[in-house]
Amino acid sequence: MTDDSTDLTTLSDDQFRARFGELLTLAQDERKLNQLLWYKPVSATALAIHESKARVLGLGGGNRSSKTTTMLVEMVMCMTGVFPDCLKHLAREKFRGPINCRLVLESLTTTLYPTILPKLQYFKWTGIDRPGGERGHWGWIPKWCLIEGSWEKSWTDKLRTLRVLCRDPEDLEHVLGESTLQIMSKDQDPTDFASGEFHIVGHDEPPTLAIWREDEARVMSVNGRLIVAMTWPDDPAIPVDWIFDEVYEPGTAKERDIEWFNIYTTDNRNLDQAAIAARAAGWSTETRNVRLYGQPIRFSNRVHPVFTDNTSFWCFTCGKTCIAKVNEQARAEERLCCETCGSIQVCEFNHVKEFEATDKWPAVWLLDPHPRRPHIYLWAMCDPSDDWWIVADGACEGDPVETKKDVDRIERGLMLNVVHRLVDPNMALSPASSKRGVNWRDEFNDAGLVCSLADDSHVGRERLNQFLKPDAGRWQPRIHVHPRCKATIFGIKRFVWQDRKLGSERAILQIPKDKNDDEVNLLKYLMNESLTFSRLMGLNQHYKRPGRRGAY
Repeated sequence: MTDDSTDLTTLSDDQFRARFGELLTLAQDERKLNQLLWYKPVSATALAIHESKARVLGLGGGNRSSKTTTMLVEMVMCMTGVFPDCLKHLAREKFRGPINCRLVLESLTTTLYPTILPKLQYFKWTGIDRPGGERGHWGWIPKWCLIEGSWEKSWTDKLRTLRVLCRDPEDLEHVLGESTLQIMSKDQDPTDFASGEFHIVGHDEPPTLAIWREDEARVMSVNGRLIVAMTWPDDPAIPVDWIFDEVYEPGTAKERDIEWFNIYTTDNRNLDQAAIAARAAGWSTETRNVRLYGQPIRFSNRVHPVFTDNTSFWCFTCGKTCIAKVNEQARAEERLCCETCGSIQVCEFNHVKEFEATDKWPAVWLLDPHPRRPHIYLWAMCDPSDDWWIVADGACEGDPVETKKDVDRIERGLMLNVVHRLVDPNMALSPASSKRGVNWRDEFNDAGLVCSLADDSHVGRERLNQFLKPDAGRWQPRIHVHPRCKATIFGIKRFVWQDRKLGSERAILQIPKDKNDDEVNLLKYLMNESLTFSRLMGLNQHYKRPGRRGAY
């Protein structure tokens, strides 16, 4: 190699090319040995994931969105103490010295050897271009963090355990000890997970609930972290409801030290986006949401699929929810456009929003009595445009008299102008438990909650779906739900059609499952009444508000 002091201006063209080739080879060799130092998050979302301090971290990613790589790099940085320049500011907060980690995979045979180990081995190139290209990388474990610089001495195949040197982020020459990475599969028995203490447990694709519970216990004593990186399954039979309930929803709301991130395939700067767009051109919106944007599809067979408690977009040209983006026309008009058809007739909507209760609008109270479960009820206000505002819901385990007390409390607190009450016609006429020959409607009437029988026609579901769609005139839905109505929100998102296995296919039956249906049925009754603001204001039955304003 030419001496470093050589004046490059004195070199001939051939000598300069040779010198440049030598320097390029050195740079490529250095990158091969220490790829982690060159790591850059593929998107702003990936950077936010690394910056998160949440104890439970959910990564919902589309295919090739880098969800697995992002999780692996997060674990490797904390194990080795080697933080790339772009993430060095995180070392002080995230580094804990030598740690124990566990990685749970979908399968050892189909995932560990062909995918995960090459992502860790410094001498393995992972990507679609030749080494040195933009769309690939060497393995993330630096050679100088391996035991004696040897993969063979660090990796124990029989135990599927990796030992690495943990270095001081402030002084990488200083070794603090050894970190370990144990790799397991969700195919293993949950009892196999019931030992050890781990500072980070990562899950590549969703584990079973039993495995998750064991991993929760493993990190508890050391105040560790749980991570799950996954693409939502598009088969409703795959049991991931618990992830939706325990990780996705609280993580989206950033509750209980949980955070959830959706990683878009379209944001991965290391992919050929033109090729991805061409491949996805024929996909349905639902498939795009899952495969490109990492959005949940677990409840894809919902009876009321338009309902959302997150910001969504509606294309009036396509007549359905859409992926919104900005093109030249949209930018010029300060609007969004539909990714599918390019129309700028797109509005943003969310059914769940804060609003004030008012006695200027008439309200309807709806009741679903139960002999062995709490009585379920909700209130809906009708505005002068005949839109509906679901202002509160409730439940009471007591008898009708106790229920009346709870109803009065809530109506007093919100100052509701209740002019009409409806009861589930199926349970209303069934015998009550307390008196012989008396039905539930009679009992509630005697308690002071005089109800009319609701209409149980299935037409109400169809009308509810129409009200949930944004109105073309106002660009907003005709039904709004207050965030305090947690039971209503929970139920409407999980009210699904029955399905059954037909050979290798699953068929959706046009019969709803008898589950999570209490509040949704009350909304169906409301829609069946075809009530309007003027009609309600003209009703003779008018609720006299008790006393002064209270609290609800």
